[in-house]
Amino acid sequence: MDLHLDTTPARTAAVPFDAEGRYRSVSYWHETVDMTPGPALEGDIDCDVAVIGGGYTGLSVAYNLKRLAPDLDIVLLEKAVVGHGASGRNGGFAMPLTGWDLLYTVRKLGEAAGGAVYRVMYDAVSHVKKLVADHGIACDLEATGYALINTCAARERRARKEYACAHRLGFDHVWLDKAALEEYIRCPRFRSGVFDPHPCVINPAKLARGMKGVVERAGVRVFERTPLEALTAGPRVELCTPKGRVRAPRAVLAVNGYGAALGFMPARILPVHTFIVLTEPLTTAQLERIGWAEKRASLETARNFIHYFRLTADNRILFGGEDATLYWRGRYYDRDPRVFDALKARFRAYFPDLADVKFTREWGGVLGVTFDMFPTFGVCGEHNNLYYAAGYSGHGVALANYAGALLAPRIVADLGRREAATAPFWNRTPPYLFQQPLRYAGMHAYRAALRAGDILQGA
Repeated sequence: MDLHLDTTPARTAAVPFDAEGRYRSVSYWHETVDMTPGPALEGDIDCDVAVIGGGYTGLSVAYNLKRLAPDLDIVLLEKAVVGHGASGRNGGFAMPLTGWDLLYTVRKLGEAAGGAVYRVMYDAVSHVKKLVADHGIACDLEATGYALINTCAARERRARKEYACAHRLGFDHVWLDKAALEEYIRCPRFRSGVFDPHPCVINPAKLARGMKGVVERAGVRVFERTPLEALTAGPRVELCTPKGRVRAPRAVLAVNGYGAALGFMPARILPVHTFIVLTEPLTTAQLERIGWAEKRASLETARNFIHYFRLTADNRILFGGEDATLYWRGRYYDRDPRVFDALKARFRAYFPDLADVKFTREWGGVLGVTFDMFPTFGVCGEHNNLYYAAGYSGHGVALANYAGALLAPRIVADLGRREAATAPFWNRTPPYLFQQPLRYAGMHAYRAALRAGDILQGA
């Protein structure tokens, strides 16, 4: 694997620090928690395992390595601050979703393997809940459950098939006809839905910063404001930063959607963007207008380009989705006014009774998306000492926080400490998506086809 740094994509993103070195919040979540950066790396150090990336994946790997082998010396490097990327910007939905949906997963993998993968995903959701409870992380976790909403006849037919499949596999999904759905949410466009009682919602930045404290107390050395300038593979991986170097026999690429900037699977894991708008806090009376005051389920529309929406701890409505954009040369953007306007228009169309509600925040960020929507875990490099977990395709809140439970046992086994079972999607290679500019053109053609499908179905 030819790893090389490319700073071009990041040039279009907001600079994370001001002239005095203070962190600049990108998302609303960043405003709710202390994002003060910790120390940067200065000097040369050696360790047992180096982790690149201070998001959920990197934190999870560090956490689980310390649980399995407390004496391991682990260093985590973060370019900005822990929680700056997707882990501090996402919608905060901890869900058991992988692939396009359960029906797609079963068709691709078969019922036995598809069911097993989804059971791992449910384990990931349970892991998030247990992690928060065990360590007392104040991240506004709310066990809301999740309702997938059908807005057209075609999606309703597919949802019935998926509901039947879920019950064959032993999952406890609940079918919601229109009357039952209206106990959760009211909108003339919403025909029916399927409710899963297990998902939860969290404040993602609070979870990331909370996990930073957990791993630091376990002895992990975390360095923020420490961008990687060079990675030299070998029996000992060498990571060069502006003011120091880290050398380790094992390293973990915990970069997900930012991996292309390292030359990591650039034609297999794409930096696709999603965007979010956020309202002012709503009163109970306003929520009662749309039937969302009592059952605070997190919600998603069944479309190719989904809409996901939920309530925050202070009763703001977070509304995201509508588009999924890959920018030219994989550039990163925190904002896209075109998508923000489309989201607000869609929100007004769904909820005309909330015409008086104001929007107060807008933000976006990068996802690591594979063409078949399945993640990948594995080890690479000439010396088999570069580990990775990536390609969560928008469903990483649960799985990225569980990634360490799947990856750390293999790292510890390769260090000669114990045996390890093979994790789901281990060393799976995502589909190849051509070189540029064909990749960019092909993905936008595919995006247009997906949008046309939504329009033709009336979704």
